[in-house]
Amino acid sequence: MSTVTKQENSQPARTSHAKSRRAKKVRAKKSLVLFRRVRDIGVSLLIIGILATALLSSLPNSVLKQTAAPILTPVARATGLDQNWGMFAPNPPRTFSVLEVHVVMRDGQDRVWLISDDPSMPGLYWRKIKEEVIKHKEFRDGLAAWVVRKMTDKGERPARVAMVVKTETLPFKGEPKRAKNIIYDVRIPQPKRDPQQTINPGAPK
Repeated sequence: MSTVTKQENSQPARTSHAKSRRAKKVRAKKSLVLFRRVRDIGVSLLIIGILATALLSSLPNSVLKQTAAPILTPVARATGLDQNWGMFAPNPPRTFSVLEVHVVMRDGQDRVWLISDDPSMPGLYWRKIKEEVIKHKEFRDGLAAWVVRKMTDKGERPARVAMVVKTETLPFKGEPKRAKNIIYDVRIPQPKRDPQQTINPGAPK
């Protein structure tokens, strides 16, 4: 009799415990659903705010932009959205320069080296070297010596090496302006001949 009574008393306890677990699961699911909804709404509002700020910041001066400026300007500056369309389409350069290295031989032959004709390095690196050589004098001796070695064969002796910068500027109106500037000009000293080895043209053979 006592065993039956204990079983009857334990059944309501198990039932209440199962109900409480189900209730906790239901509350957890509701909390998760609510969190996801709040998250989705927050992300949507953030995206809309970013797009609206970027759009209004890129518009020309207008009544709408001036009205929203007190609110949008601090947000745009804090988030880096105050850039105009110039960030995506910068002004292209209007000045183009070409660097020529002239290696003049003893017989007057002029051998010209151009960056565009040299495939030893990608053009990106050559353009960077060209910019540094034009701006800074200390880089010119090294490039001149390298070009002389490249443009001459063993036993040949150049007499002079020069660097010429040809510039073309494209104005907004009118014809392009061209300029030519010599930024480097060095005469290469020639080895002295031994007087004993000098042949007298008038001497009998």
